[in-house]
Amino acid sequence: MDIQRLLNADIPCITFPQALYKIMSQGHSWIEWNRDGTRLRYNDPTRLMRELQGMGFKAQDLASLNKNFNDYGFIRLSDARKSRYDTNKHTWTIFTHMFFLRGDEEAVNSIRRRRVRRTRTLSKKSSPCSDDEFW
Repeated sequence: MDIQRLLNADIPCITFPQALYKIMSQGHSWIEWNRDGTRLRYNDPTRLMRELQGMGFKAQDLASLNKNFNDYGFIRLSDARKSRYDTNKHTWTIFTHMFFLRGDEEAVNSIRRRRVRRTRTLSKKSSPCSDDEFW
């Protein structure tokens, strides 16, 4: 049996937005709300991933973290990879979600993961010998 599962057995199952909200309510300087509580920003993705891993999430890299934001419908407003430095010499990534609001934990609990349905296209490799139009 997996030791890590046994250690995490008593950790409640929470969604990515719930975990993010919990981290933000702890008052860290590297992740914060805007003034009206409708946007979040962070400047330390490594620390965010470490905090999420402590809550049972498996985010190992920035792509995984971004996938979680996208899967739950967050909209990226600013990307630290492309932005200029702010006055404190930190780059910030900014996200928003219509239900991710400061002080409204009930709305955060209503955020669900979007299921992306991918349709597979059956493509027939065409060659002159196998194409029906030639016969």
